[in-house]
Amino acid sequence: MVDIDLDELITITEPTDLGSCSLAELRAVRDRYQEIEHGVSYVRRIVQGRLDTLSAEVERRSEGATENDLITRLPQALATHTRGPGLPRPALALDPPAWTDELLARVDHIVAPSQLASLDQLDGDELASALAAAVSSERSLSTTRQELHRRADRVQDALVERYRGGASVDDLLQ
Repeated sequence: MVDIDLDELITITEPTDLGSCSLAELRAVRDRYQEIEHGVSYVRRIVQGRLDTLSAEVERRSEGATENDLITRLPQALATHTRGPGLPRPALALDPPAWTDELLARVDHIVAPSQLASLDQLDGDELASALAAAVSSERSLSTTRQELHRRADRVQDALVERYRGGASVDDLLQ
């Protein structure tokens, strides 16, 4: 399972009184949360793709379909979770943070990329175990993302309030 210790990833201390922070401090905290969220989202998308692939294999087996049927099911299965509810959050960069490599290594223990090409070789228990681990990992990553969104939104609200309260043009342009 891919568990994340959010406190280890957050290398900044969020001030308890956001109102006493400078705009630069608020922006730094918000940007750090967004960077972490970007990495967590990247790993979650990888897990979701594997989860969708494993689910398609379970479905294929339950219907008694042939091995080739998995290939025909994949486009539909992988397109299922391409867009979540709500507004998308802007990505800061296209490349995920370097620390995601460690998380992706954990994902590979659930089901390695090489195993995806031969899911029919997994017995029922192995497939069920991989599916359960992928579901658990996806839930853990989703919970982490929600917490990051909550924190980033709190800081963003403080920034908006500051802007509404009369931040100078120079402050806004920094």
